[in-house]
Amino acid sequence: MRKLFNIELVKLLNHTSFKVILGLHLALLTLVVFISSQINITIPGFDTTNLFRFPHVWPYFAWIASWFNLLLAILIIMVTGNEFSYRTFRQHVIDGLGKKQLLQGKLLVILALALYSFALVFLSALVYGLIYSGGDGGGPMFANAGILFVYFLQTIAFMVVGLTIVMLVRTTALSIILFILLRFPLEPIIRSFFDPAMRPFFPMKAVGGLTPMPEFLSIASENTFETVEGGNALSLSEMGLIAPALPLYLQILIVLGYIMILLALIAYSLVRRDI
Repeated sequence: MRKLFNIELVKLLNHTSFKVILGLHLALLTLVVFISSQINITIPGFDTTNLFRFPHVWPYFAWIASWFNLLLAILIIMVTGNEFSYRTFRQHVIDGLGKKQLLQGKLLVILALALYSFALVFLSALVYGLIYSGGDGGGPMFANAGILFVYFLQTIAFMVVGLTIVMLVRTTALSIILFILLRFPLEPIIRSFFDPAMRPFFPMKAVGGLTPMPEFLSIASENTFETVEGGNALSLSEMGLIAPALPLYLQILIVLGYIMILLALIAYSLVRRDI
C-alpha cells in the first residue's frame, strides 16, 4: 500500500491542476466560513452567532464544506482522466502493476483527500467554536461532532461517483460535464417523476442528504420560541419547509451500498476493458 501511495503522491505533486484545485478548495471553504461569520444578526431572542457556538458549529461547518465536495470529485476526475490521456495506466501495467492495484491507488488518493477535508473542517469548526463559545471547552462541546464522520463518508462517496464516471467514460472534460449534470439537473429531473417517498433513495440525493441544511431559525433563536410540545416554533421542518429526511443510519447504509456497487462496477470495467 505504501508503494502504491508513493507512486500516486509523486504523480499528484507534479500535477499543476491538482495543486490549483486543492488550493482553491482550501481558499473557498476558508473564505465562505469567514464571510458567514461576519454576518451577525442580533435582535432580542435571535442571534445568528449561535451557529458558530458548540454544539451547532459542527453540523453547520459540515453543511458548508459539503458544497465544495464538487471540487474534490472534479479533482479525482482530472487526475484519473490524465492517466488515460497519457497512457499512464498502461505503462503501470507494463511495469508490473495489476489492474486491481491501479484501483487501489486511486482509492488511497480518495481516502487521503477525504482525511484532508475532514481535518480541515474539524480544525476550522473547533477554532470558531472556541472563539464564539468564549473558550468554554466543557458541556456540549463535542455533542454533534459525530456529523463530521458522516461528512467524511459523504466526501468519499462524491469522489467515488466521480471516479466511476471517468473510469467508464475515460475522457476528462466529458466526465466533468456528466458529473455536474448528474448532480443537477439530470437526477433532480428524473426524481421528479417518482413518488416523494422514493426520491431520498436516489444516489446523489442520498449522498447529499448526509449533511442536511441546519435549522437556521431555530438555532439562532434557541429556546426563545419554544412550543408547548417542547419544539421550536421556528423549526423549518415543523413548519413543513424542509421535507422529512430518512433516519441517518438508513442514509448511511444506502450510501455505503452505492459505494460498494460503484466500486464493483469500476473493478469490472477495468477487468473487461483494455486500458
